[in-house]
Amino acid sequence: MADQPPVTSPGLHLQPLVHVRDMPASVEFYRRLGGEIIHGTEDADWVLMQVGTVQIGLVRRPADPIRGESAVDLVFGATAPLEQLRQRLPGAEIAEHRDFGEQLEVRSPDGLLIRINQWEPDPLT
Repeated sequence: MADQPPVTSPGLHLQPLVHVRDMPASVEFYRRLGGEIIHGTEDADWVLMQVGTVQIGLVRRPADPIRGESAVDLVFGATAPLEQLRQRLPGAEIAEHRDFGEQLEVRSPDGLLIRINQWEPDPLT
């Protein structure tokens, strides 16, 4: 096996995305788990909540199986540039997502759709 350059960490942060029918009821459910809204409102089509150490996105629309979506999608935020990650992941493509803008999309060996957003760390933390 040829020498390969060391793999640097892309700085991934998991942000599951949950497709919900009733946003106010879903927000209330996650609040009862100790969650708090950090982006959006109960009447929005998209809400980001902090629940413990994880941020969970809630989107008010059914999953689109044609796009490979399921009830819960795995979405990561990455500090590494998306183009750099695309080059590291065979089959990955940068696509424009209707709700979240530019994302890297790749399938796991089992066919699970993984989406990666550009993560901009909070300079205050």
